[in-house]
Amino acid sequence: MKQTILGLRAETSIHAGTGQNNGIVDLPVQREAHTGYPCVYGSAVKGAFRAHAEVRAGWDDGDTKKVFGTADHDGSASQISMTDARLLLLPVRSLTGCFRLVICPAILGRLQRDLQMMGMNSNFDIPAPDHQQVIGAGSDDIFLEEFRFSQTDRLPANLVSTLQRFGAENLNDQLIVMHNDDFAWFARNATAVTPHIAIESETKTVKSGALWYEESLPPDTVLYTMLMGADKHVNSVLGMFSGGKPFIQIGGNETVGMGWCKVQEVTA
Repeated sequence: MKQTILGLRAETSIHAGTGQNNGIVDLPVQREAHTGYPCVYGSAVKGAFRAHAEVRAGWDDGDTKKVFGTADHDGSASQISMTDARLLLLPVRSLTGCFRLVICPAILGRLQRDLQMMGMNSNFDIPAPDHQQVIGAGSDDIFLEEFRFSQTDRLPANLVSTLQRFGAENLNDQLIVMHNDDFAWFARNATAVTPHIAIESETKTVKSGALWYEESLPPDTVLYTMLMGADKHVNSVLGMFSGGKPFIQIGGNETVGMGWCKVQEVTA
């Protein structure tokens, strides 16, 4: 059996929704129940990969069913397994320069366990910042959204090189490690929430009641999913993204350009 990890770097905003509102946001993104971190459920990830095989990679129906299984009860099961796409790096607006890519010790600890489970190198240091403190590339105070953080310049080189394996870029300048509780606030409150309307084509005015608020993950968000299965089937999936075509569409709103991610296999 072959097992690997795929980094998913968002090139456009991602809306993988739950289909129900949470009181304020009509169309929130999918989230882990115990952490509140944004994610993309495994069924949605696998569905996106299947659609990519059918529509963009040009697989015939037989090959698609052989790898991804069939929907009917009398059909065959899938020959591959894919996990939820877990959050790795969250872009956060900075009032003191370029946006920052934010992570926390809880996510780094889980990343180590996932790498170990996949039999990959997980040897990197996990910083432990205090509340209202971040570890980044500078020593000056930094504003993230409306909050002020003291900053220390102690990013472990082995941490930066590990995260680069997932397709993240500009980490030496933009990576920030913050306390778990501070990160939890940003994960719940720093995503984009955008109002949408529908227009009456004849009158060019807003349809009655057609206003809704939709949440999305911003471009440059980095997620990752684990892929497992027989060697030949996993290699078939990986082959879809070779030859200069490393992109996949995940989530809704494909016709307005949302959900495009760059796929990068994580090296051992």
